[in-house]
Amino acid sequence: MTINELAKELDLKKLSGESDWDITSCYISDLLSRVLGGCESGDVWITVQSSLNMVAVAVMTGVSCVILPEDLTAPDNVVEKANEEGLTIFTSSENAFELAVKIAKLIK
Repeated sequence: MTINELAKELDLKKLSGESDWDITSCYISDLLSRVLGGCESGDVWITVQSSLNMVAVAVMTGVSCVILPEDLTAPDNVVEKANEEGLTIFTSSENAFELAVKIAKLIK
């Protein structure tokens, strides 16, 4: 499954990015040091973090995309940097648990 297929299935709103990477798994954490150590390339990263540091960590780990749950959004400077880095960020009205369960069902 690709991130664009996922976005359609979960009715995600795109905040940045135009890539369509494949999804391999899902990772949920808001602690950036944990993400650096545990998130892998191809993961969908679900987080409430919406700072420039989130963009840096997402790029360093090679995530396929970031999803901000509960209708959270990102400041303009974060969206701009994500676009520069080719990082796709989505937002969703659902919480992190609901998203992860749905993602797990879709990629298995």
